[in-house]
Amino acid sequence: MQNKLTPEQESFVKIANDNGFTNEITRKDILSLESNQGAKWPRWLVRDSAYRVGRGSYSLPTLGQVVEAESAEGE
Repeated sequence: MQNKLTPEQESFVKIANDNGFTNEITRKDILSLESNQGAKWPRWLVRDSAYRVGRGSYSLPTLGQVVEAESAEGE
């Protein structure tokens, strides 16, 4: 898994987190975010087997991990 998200990925994770999805998200939830919140379909998430936890179910990367990775690079 990547430890640094692109702005597009970060945007999707923020929308998901704001809607109560922190660890796991399903395909149905993604469709709901796409139609109700204007989130862009996260092709990077659904196509990467590293994020897949089951049929139509995916593990969401956390923004905390990303922030830690960025601050570690600056040292």
